[in-house]
Amino acid sequence: MKNLPLYFEDFKIGMSIKTQPKKITKEEIINFAKSYDPQSFHIDEEEAKKGPFKRLVSSGFMTLGKSFTQFFETGVIEGTGMGAWGIDELRWTKPVYPEDILVTQVEILEKKISSKNPSRGTVRSHQTVFNQNNEIVMTWISNFMIKTKVSS
Repeated sequence: MKNLPLYFEDFKIGMSIKTQPKKITKEEIINFAKSYDPQSFHIDEEEAKKGPFKRLVSSGFMTLGKSFTQFFETGVIEGTGMGAWGIDELRWTKPVYPEDILVTQVEILEKKISSKNPSRGTVRSHQTVFNQNNEIVMTWISNFMIKTKVSS
């Protein structure tokens, strides 16, 4: 993608952004889970074999964090992003295992300039996270605040 970062005006409805692939490691699954989601199927390989997934699996929150990171690493909102209003319709549709490789596809759904502050607007996008087998492992909708060109 050229001319990065993008300002509010640069986003077009239907625009699609694909991230670079990221491999998920066993160590990061365990380390994340120990701090933020200490369920046995996230932190203990032997216990995970007895659990619902029959093996170690990533916390969905870690998967969400990976997807956020992948999007930010595209450079699309580097310096123009102003946070987010929230996440809608978060769904974990398949487990993520150690050594899975994830790619996030971002589609711009809508955009709206702030009625109170013309220096920013909200860009609403649908994120679909795929594994190396092109299976959807997670979907979510983000509501990012983005600077307008007026603000720069």
